[in-house]
Amino acid sequence: MEAVGQVKTVLRNTLLPLMGTDFPTPASGGNLMTNVQEIAQTTPRPGHDLQKPRSDQAGTSPSEGYLRLEMRFANGQLSVIGANEVPGPLTMPSAVINGFAYEVLLGDQQIALGSLPDVGLRRAFANRDVPGPEGKHRFIPVPTFDFFVRIPKTQISEVNLPNLAILLHNVRNAPDRLVPGAALQEQSGVETAEVARFRGLSLERLPAAARPQFEKIMRENR
Repeated sequence: MEAVGQVKTVLRNTLLPLMGTDFPTPASGGNLMTNVQEIAQTTPRPGHDLQKPRSDQAGTSPSEGYLRLEMRFANGQLSVIGANEVPGPLTMPSAVINGFAYEVLLGDQQIALGSLPDVGLRRAFANRDVPGPEGKHRFIPVPTFDFFVRIPKTQISEVNLPNLAILLHNVRNAPDRLVPGAALQEQSGVETAEVARFRGLSLERLPAAARPQFEKIMRENR
């Protein structure tokens, strides 16, 4: 038992915070709900700032966007089977890869371009139980397939529609960077064969389901 008046040394745990006036006074009694409401109103919710629109989307113009056409290649010809309006600007690729690619021309000017790496082929995977070439991994061409073409909305008008042409290419070689706006077959270093061409996007040649999309955009561009 310690003697009265004797000084005792106590080692403080440095991992525990010091008690001071910085700690809020615990809420109690009738002020409890008031304090809870004040904290809820002043404390930001986790992830709340993530709900704000991005700066690159805040200034998007209603006129921006593109029309996504669903095309069908069959019997050596192209046809439109559907259309869907998509918001946001359309980025033109700077190059294409070998294989199928589409191109949209307005007269002699290229206004849209895109590679189609997964169309026109059916994949046959390797089968070890089948001897010879039949059991190897193969690519089998198919005579009919669908793909999407993207055209800027600003280029769709009563004046431009008859002068638009959609081309399906089989690209055999192309440089790493193309000249913007130049037709694919006119570019240096490009080896391509034209597979099919859809010339003149008249409303009469469009399916009934696709016409309202064209008519809406054409009214906006008048």
